[in-house]
Amino acid sequence: MKILIVRTFPTIMDLNTYNIQEIGLAKALAVRGHDCGIIFYNGKASDRIEKVIFEKGNVQYIIKIYWLKGCSFFKNGFMPSIKKIVQEYDVIQVNEYDQISSWMLYTRQKKPTVIYHGPYYHEYAKGYNLKCKIFDAVFLKLRKYKDIIVLTKSEPASGFIRSKGFKNVYTVGVGIDEDNFRLEETVDCPLDIDTSKFRLLYIGKIEERRNVFFLIDVFEKLASVYDDMQLIIVGDGDDEYVNRFKKRINHLIELEKIVYIPRASQKEVALIYQRSKVFVFTSNYEIFGMVLLEALYFSIPVISSWNGGASVLIEDGINGFIMDTFDKEKWFQKIESLKKDSELYNNMKKNAHLKICESFLWDKLADDFMNAYVKAIKQWEKNNI
Repeated sequence: MKILIVRTFPTIMDLNTYNIQEIGLAKALAVRGHDCGIIFYNGKASDRIEKVIFEKGNVQYIIKIYWLKGCSFFKNGFMPSIKKIVQEYDVIQVNEYDQISSWMLYTRQKKPTVIYHGPYYHEYAKGYNLKCKIFDAVFLKLRKYKDIIVLTKSEPASGFIRSKGFKNVYTVGVGIDEDNFRLEETVDCPLDIDTSKFRLLYIGKIEERRNVFFLIDVFEKLASVYDDMQLIIVGDGDDEYVNRFKKRINHLIELEKIVYIPRASQKEVALIYQRSKVFVFTSNYEIFGMVLLEALYFSIPVISSWNGGASVLIEDGINGFIMDTFDKEKWFQKIESLKKDSELYNNMKKNAHLKICESFLWDKLADDFMNAYVKAIKQWEKNNI
């Protein structure tokens, strides 16, 4: 089967520093014998084709990436060349029901099309809520769409999509590509090995949505009680917000209580995970949170606010904790419980890795996507005979 995965978001991806979901899925599908292509937005640069070559079981596979020239309008990517490329494939996968380019593909149905959707309604996501309200009024109901097959990243996303009238909705989650974390060469890690420290880890953007100032409040309380407590922060953001955040943590950096790393490659991140004890994620709203998936893969118990990813990845009290409040004392208590109870901590470590390996590797999820593609093709053939 020839499968085309279309990412319509108007962001230019960096294949070296980001765990890209489209590539992880395409690799798992290619290993199953399918011909996979991926469309990425390329801004004002000209169209070009890049081939990603990888090996599995001593067999070489190739994925074709189409970098397409386009324009951006209210976080919608428009790439004129999509129309021609679509004709070369048997089935199309688009991201998000509310992307206008996605809508044009899944409603026109020139080829069988599946939607892969992540966002969901949340009171914090006011901009997205408004965008969907406008999209639904202006675009959604102009054409038939209710029978389109939709795969989602979480149960909250499934409920959200069903509320729009879609009937064939299935929760599949998100996978991880193990190849991104295999260290086949010497990598210099910006974080040293120090087993005397109880290291908490946060990886993500430094921004208001991620609630990073609350994270510091929790950490300061922990550090005031435990001398060996250390927080590792990996991530960057808009200059103004980052500068304000750095002023807040500078004294803790000077005391070596916090280690701040603005950027790290995937290989470096793999080592940082391995040198940390607990992953702490205080985000106000998160579509999924690949870092939760990665942390669990590296056997790190996760303490996270409730969000799409946490709802499917974390079994509360088994491989981590899901927090339904931003009460500093309650977050303190959960982290402290993992520091003080080694049996609880070690059980969570074991269960964390097991959960991902059993259910959330792309190799495991590929069958769910293939089932959706087959259903979409049968439905399309029925409607077009």
